[in-house]
Amino acid sequence: MEQALREALDRHLASARDGSTALGAAGVFGLIVPEELGGLGLDVSTAGAVLDMLGEHCEPTSFLETCVIAAQLLQGARTPAGDGVLRDIANGATVAVAGLDPRLRPGVSATPTAGGWRLDGDAQLVLDGASADYLLVAARTERYTSALLLVPATTDGVIAKAYPTIDGRAAADLRFINAEAALLATDVEDALSEAGDIALACLASEASGLMRRLVRDTVAYAREREQFGQPIARFQVIQHRLADMHIQARRATAIAARACQALGGHWAERARLVSAAKVTVADAGRFVGQNAVQLHGGMGMTQDLPVGRCFKRLTVIEHELGSADQHRQRFGRMTAQLAV
Repeated sequence: MEQALREALDRHLASARDGSTALGAAGVFGLIVPEELGGLGLDVSTAGAVLDMLGEHCEPTSFLETCVIAAQLLQGARTPAGDGVLRDIANGATVAVAGLDPRLRPGVSATPTAGGWRLDGDAQLVLDGASADYLLVAARTERYTSALLLVPATTDGVIAKAYPTIDGRAAADLRFINAEAALLATDVEDALSEAGDIALACLASEASGLMRRLVRDTVAYAREREQFGQPIARFQVIQHRLADMHIQARRATAIAARACQALGGHWAERARLVSAAKVTVADAGRFVGQNAVQLHGGMGMTQDLPVGRCFKRLTVIEHELGSADQHRQRFGRMTAQLAV
């Protein structure tokens, strides 16, 4: 199944004008949405194959936030409102997720009212927060540690301040002022933690695709660029550097695949492996990205080549959902716990 997904996406990404169009043509918006709601009903681990191909084609999209994270959270909190959004996701609607990163979660509070719930406060760095059809918000409550609420983007009391990100996407800071919301679930810490691990595994898959693209493009450029009357790819020092880049990209691909395979297993093993993947792709991505830019020279950071875009995307992935140092510590904690 994963190989078929890769091949279908590869074809559509090669011919479509953008990543979202290709995803729609390949029919993967509803990848993990249940079949009875119009989706494919596949296991969430298959999302890694989609992100891997998006990375290899250097196509940043909202697939991860909408079709993976939001769809996963909505399936864990089945309500009529949530099921309606899952149907919409399968048909191409977008969902912005606020509060998945624990560091950005405390800014929004949810309060029960006579007719439902309301949201107040600020959510920062919400990808697609100003353009999505729905907002999925993790908020604190008076009674519960955290709750998950659904807000249509057109709801009164939602103010979005949009801005571009360095990797070509868009984010927004959201302010909620007495905004009506539908409660999906309470005590969602475990669900948010699982969704965060799924996101980390998928980001590792995207990063591995980006690295393979950088290696391929850099090898091709080294064979064309000449110095002292011959291609620089003939210089031994360049060959060694390209070989090291290839090794790092292969390491990232292997650990990303292992992290995706662990998503359905024990929570501690899942956490251990996705943290290992995070650390690996952070280190490998920096090495591959920096060397690709250096070997391309000044062209490496221009908008004319994918190299600069891939490097910027890898830089963003390195800092998403925790730093490499934080995940080294988490890996150690999970390894110790599993050894008990």
